[in-house]
Amino acid sequence: MYKYLVRIFTLMTIADLKANYSRKEHGVSHHNDKYKMMVKYYPANYEPHNNFLYAFLCFVYDGEQKIEEIKKKMCKLFISSTKQVIVGEEDIKEYYLIALRKGLIQDNQGKIKLTEEGTKLVEISYHHNLYTSHYMRIFLSEKTVMLGTALFLIIISLLKIFTGMQLGSQAMLSEGFENFTDLFKIGIVGLIGLKLKKDKIASIIIIFLMMFTGVTLVWSGIESLINLSPIFPTVESYIIGFVSIALNAGLAFLKSMVGRTSGNLSLLSDSKDSILNVRISAGVLIGFTFALFGIYFIDSVIGIIIAIFVFKEGIEFLKEILVKDENFDITTIKVFADSIYDNRLTAYILGSIRRKNLTIKELVFNFEEGLALGRYYYEGFADFFYANLGAKTAEKYINELINGNYIEIINNGLFLTKKGLKAFYRAKAKEFQGRSQSIRIRSKFKLSDVYCAIVIIIFLLLIIFSSQINLWLNNLW
Repeated sequence: MYKYLVRIFTLMTIADLKANYSRKEHGVSHHNDKYKMMVKYYPANYEPHNNFLYAFLCFVYDGEQKIEEIKKKMCKLFISSTKQVIVGEEDIKEYYLIALRKGLIQDNQGKIKLTEEGTKLVEISYHHNLYTSHYMRIFLSEKTVMLGTALFLIIISLLKIFTGMQLGSQAMLSEGFENFTDLFKIGIVGLIGLKLKKDKIASIIIIFLMMFTGVTLVWSGIESLINLSPIFPTVESYIIGFVSIALNAGLAFLKSMVGRTSGNLSLLSDSKDSILNVRISAGVLIGFTFALFGIYFIDSVIGIIIAIFVFKEGIEFLKEILVKDENFDITTIKVFADSIYDNRLTAYILGSIRRKNLTIKELVFNFEEGLALGRYYYEGFADFFYANLGAKTAEKYINELINGNYIEIINNGLFLTKKGLKAFYRAKAKEFQGRSQSIRIRSKFKLSDVYCAIVIIIFLLLIIFSSQINLWLNNLW
């Protein structure tokens, strides 16, 4: 109660909370009463960065008392971490009614104020955003990604080499050695890209090494086609293959995200190499499946096909880096993690145009203002730790949507085409589905939890009964 009275008389703001923040004092653990308070009040996933109710309360905390003034600012708000297309007036009315019903605000003849409970919730939520953002920045740092990648490569390459030798699979053996040589690429990123600050040189070397991998795939594939030998897949080989696909896909996403947010070209290049590893692992599994029926040449053919794709992507990537030279723009390189910004920013642009007739200049200005507010209240979750997200990126996306016939310009105003309107409604349908699924009623378990449990159980059963399954597979031959 004392802190609440102090806030009333001193008119504290979110900026004051940040100035007085201490990670040791204000950290929010998932097991303490502060987190339980967020669970109690937030309808979606219990985290402030997943919804806009928190933003509504923040505006009131910062002194906005009129609902119309809150609407003007909230309608521009941009947050990368939510699935919500755009904040509408009906959404703000929903947040107002939730806050009023739960005793988080008081409305005295049109003047909105936070209650003591509402004030406490805002302060806990903001501290939680600061606390989580700090550790997310560490997790998404270049050094963390490199160390994690190196550890993964050592483990998975040794498993693949050992299994490939046991099975007599040239594809899995080649894949294992390819993964092992990837450690050299990590060294290049660290030494040339980060320490010597020669990012472009490191990127070019990585792409050339990736293309060299393609050469070895072609060579080993042709050699295996000439000297066909039987392959005897086991349960263990399939497990290693699927684990490799999942982890390489995760690494590709993480490298591309960190490369994009930090502007590290060599990490973006290395993310493409992880995508190559996903394709190779998928090709090996397809080869194993055909081998079960006595068709052994598919294993080699798939390796050669993957090699062709490697060359194609490598040449295109090198062209982008070398031809543009000084005018090179790193944002033109398409990588795995761009889906975060593609989906969210595209939906924001389409939603803004559908709601109001805007010029390009007005839309970009609104986005900049909304992003600034998002960064102020949500910290790293507003731009998902991408500091260069701004007007230039928004303009690029608007132009792409115009060229893609999602938006048309009439008398300097932006309007949605039929294609754009359809894309908006699809995004809106996904939003409502996501918001519906995120609200938990009675049961503490989500459907995704059930799917995860089923996958784990199947994985454990395969390991337990691997010898019996391998015996059955041998009988197929």
